[in-house]
Amino acid sequence: MYKGILFALGACFIWGLIFVVPQFMTGFSSIEVALGRYLFFGIISLCILFKDKLLGTCNYSISIWIKALYYSLITTIIYYTCLVLALRYSTPAICALVCGISPITIAFYGNWKQRECSYKSLIIPSILILVGLVIINAPQLMKVESPLEYGMGLICCFIALTAWSWYVVANSHLLRENPHLISSDWSTLLGVSTLFWVGFFGIFLAVFFSEKIDMQKYYTLDSALTNFLIGCSILGLVCSWLGSYLWNRASHYLPVSLAGQLTIFETIFGLSFVYTLEQRMPPQMECVGISLLLGAVIYGIRSSSHAAPQHA
Repeated sequence: MYKGILFALGACFIWGLIFVVPQFMTGFSSIEVALGRYLFFGIISLCILFKDKLLGTCNYSISIWIKALYYSLITTIIYYTCLVLALRYSTPAICALVCGISPITIAFYGNWKQRECSYKSLIIPSILILVGLVIINAPQLMKVESPLEYGMGLICCFIALTAWSWYVVANSHLLRENPHLISSDWSTLLGVSTLFWVGFFGIFLAVFFSEKIDMQKYYTLDSALTNFLIGCSILGLVCSWLGSYLWNRASHYLPVSLAGQLTIFETIFGLSFVYTLEQRMPPQMECVGISLLLGAVIYGIRSSSHAAPQHA
């Protein structure tokens, strides 16, 4: 189990970079950053797939490919688009709070799909996570101005939360039900499938929103475009492919309920990167909130350790 925890922490550490890398990609919208990230993810995965095919590996049935297309649709188009819209119509704090409860929804949904522990053991860490998130985001939660936009943003937040929670649980079950599916290969299949959706979504934007897209900035290799390309390569290769690979490895070792709770480390690492970049210490209330998040995970790990012999 502890090997799985290390893989999960590695994935969350990498995903935490998503909080800071886009800050260096000025002059480009959130949609452009998302498309750039997944375009690089897809191209890199396509190169890896081509290499594997030359070596005679990564040969999977059409049913696995269909699942890859379906899963990548959930995690790219639906999840990330709703996340971007949520950030636009609500506030980052609202979005962080709603999407931040994914460790709770993943733990309960995963345990409902496959009973791995007592629901009572999930109550305390869930309360700690929820209270910790409220404390961290409380100062920003008071700044809501438009109830209508807030409502639209909240709906998008919950759609994103549902999509991500479903994916984490379904991905874990898929890997366990298909032990022949190698973690790195699954990351590659997801990346190649993502390239298909990026192309589809890109064509849609080009046809219906071409007048709103400034293509001139892509023709001049200045510092802004250089930072954009470097940022997309980091987000695509490191955050998407490597992060997915590490999480897939973790899914082989961990019960879904514990894996769900560990996803809170993405928020913790992300906040740590933000504080480091801004060269400041977190406020006292945020320290209290982060301590509650850490306490929730420690409690979850201890509960899973005690429950492990029952599943042997």
